[in-house]
Amino acid sequence: MRYPNQRVIAVVLGGLLAAVTMAGPARADAHPRVPRPMMGSSSTVTPGRAEAAPMIPTRRSVAIARARTWLTAWHGGPVPYSQSRYLAGWRTDCSGYVSMAWNLQTAGGAPLNYNTDSMLRGGPGYPGPVVHPIGWGDLRAGDAIGFLGAGSAGDAGHVMLFERWADPAHTTYWVYEQAGDGGTHHRTHRVSYNHYRPYRYNRILEG
Repeated sequence: MRYPNQRVIAVVLGGLLAAVTMAGPARADAHPRVPRPMMGSSSTVTPGRAEAAPMIPTRRSVAIARARTWLTAWHGGPVPYSQSRYLAGWRTDCSGYVSMAWNLQTAGGAPLNYNTDSMLRGGPGYPGPVVHPIGWGDLRAGDAIGFLGAGSAGDAGHVMLFERWADPAHTTYWVYEQAGDGGTHHRTHRVSYNHYRPYRYNRILEG
């Protein structure tokens, strides 16, 4: 039996090694995720991977107007609720909805979807907390009501955007809310509802 010349083998192996070296490993960012204009299952911002921008100011009236758009943004009706789907880059759960209303962004200007825990405590990929607790008597349009912070991750927490009081006694309030019972809502709750507490976006502006 004749064996291949060792010099030939060395040349072939050297060529293969050069080709692999030039190609290099596949780049993780070869197909970066970008905001989608309609519902999708890809996240545009993953905590720990996106550099968060300093919080930008948002006017109360603008936050309410942005929240109102989701009442008709899904084929003329409310946006369906999901913890894993997105609309124009915003996660379609309660905290993604409020993040959209406040227009929270990454350093690159992409939607930054907080969750109920990071809104109050910050975390990897976020610039820090974006809200602080306030009293019921201090509530104004564009503030938030819910269960935030420690123990609120996943299904445990919830957040809604306060619009106005529904009665002079301040026992019932109107909110814009993204919830599992039908998606986007504009409805009332009593102050005693789920023992939720009021919060304020740190960079909210009057007007």
